[in-house]
Amino acid sequence: MRIAILCNDRIALPALDQLLATGLVVTVGVPFGNHAIRTLIEDRCKQVNVSLQEFHKKTIGEELHRWIVQYKPDVVLVKTFPFLIPAEVIRLPRFGFINFHYAPLPEWRGANPLFWMIRNRETAGAVTVHEMNETYDAGPVLLQQPVPLAPDMNFGLFYTQLAYAGVHVTGMLLNGLLTGTLQKKEQDHSKARWYARPSPADLFINWAVMDAGEVNALVNACNPWNKGAATRWNNWLFGISHATVLQQRGNGKVPGTVISINDREGLTIACKDGHAIRAEVVYCEEGFYPGHKLAAFGLQEGHCLS
Repeated sequence: MRIAILCNDRIALPALDQLLATGLVVTVGVPFGNHAIRTLIEDRCKQVNVSLQEFHKKTIGEELHRWIVQYKPDVVLVKTFPFLIPAEVIRLPRFGFINFHYAPLPEWRGANPLFWMIRNRETAGAVTVHEMNETYDAGPVLLQQPVPLAPDMNFGLFYTQLAYAGVHVTGMLLNGLLTGTLQKKEQDHSKARWYARPSPADLFINWAVMDAGEVNALVNACNPWNKGAATRWNNWLFGISHATVLQQRGNGKVPGTVISINDREGLTIACKDGHAIRAEVVYCEEGFYPGHKLAAFGLQEGHCLS
């Protein structure tokens, strides 16, 4: 089997390493402009003498057509890629284009569902493998590997779990293609929801409406890529990168009020539901600190965050 790969994210690197080691990969493609991922993939490709090509959004159809004609892959594995593949190109390889979507389908379509899954306190994710068609994330499902999402798991840990689940499901896919044992299942489009990348406003803690569990979920969803969930005090912006929910510690205080800020109790903050959170790790322009260290910047008990 001759395999071509399209890749745009570090989440695909463990599976890419596995595939390159098989000797079945004939070429790898990346989108133009993503210099960080290009460097990571280029080093890997050079080690096994596999070509690397960049693709441009405006000419993606023409470039992909030439690429497939030149390398003659039996299948193109798409492990995160930002451009929509034209339908006439999808049909060229024997097994078509097969996408790895790092969330359950059809319920979690979109470019960044992981943030929303953690933010919404879901209990499980998945790696979904599906045939591609002319619509994003909408083709028939070939495989789906569930991945548990624990309440205390942040974005970085969940991302890593999904990356290694991708290795396992890649092996299952190749075996299924070679043996002809894959059974495709059409998606129920009535259950589909699209999750866009979060806006800046989505990354801020709204102390007035969010309970302690919701605050903690947002903190986890923002760590590490946003360095934490954002909040303000006196127009000074900082992020809470890691937190712990404290039961019955709000003491009836206005949500967002600093209850304590010392090295014994830490930085504890009242939440809407009468509980509180302890900000274990915070981030500001000056660096990462234990929460109580913000006292050095003037934050005191009784101050209210917004």
